[in-house]
Amino acid sequence: MTIKREFEAVAHKEGKWWEIHIHELDQVTQARKATDVEEMAADLAAAVTGLDPDEVKVNVTFRAPSDVMQRWAQARDDIEKGQELSQRGAAESRAIITELSGSFNGTEIARMLGVSTQRISQLKAKKA
Repeated sequence: MTIKREFEAVAHKEGKWWEIHIHELDQVTQARKATDVEEMAADLAAAVTGLDPDEVKVNVTFRAPSDVMQRWAQARDDIEKGQELSQRGAAESRAIITELSGSFNGTEIARMLGVSTQRISQLKAKKA
């Protein structure tokens, strides 16, 4: 059979059960396991619309508790900021090495900056 109707649903944990809300139908059902959520949502949509379960598709979004989602968003933001800072630091390190290379050799630069001569060679070789 082909899909005749498509719905969006949101599932979140309430105690031991997943509560599934299909907003367009203003209907709620439950599932014990996350793996059963989509099937239960499709069964609900089919029952309310009078269609066969194979004729409906329900796209389910799983929601964590809001405090967890806020922490998750902050963690993702922190990682992105850290990556940006790391890239900026690496670019500035290369610029410093390039600048010093005009007046000093690799061994002298390494001793002044407290890194190995191998690290100086790596930084010289890397492009931004």
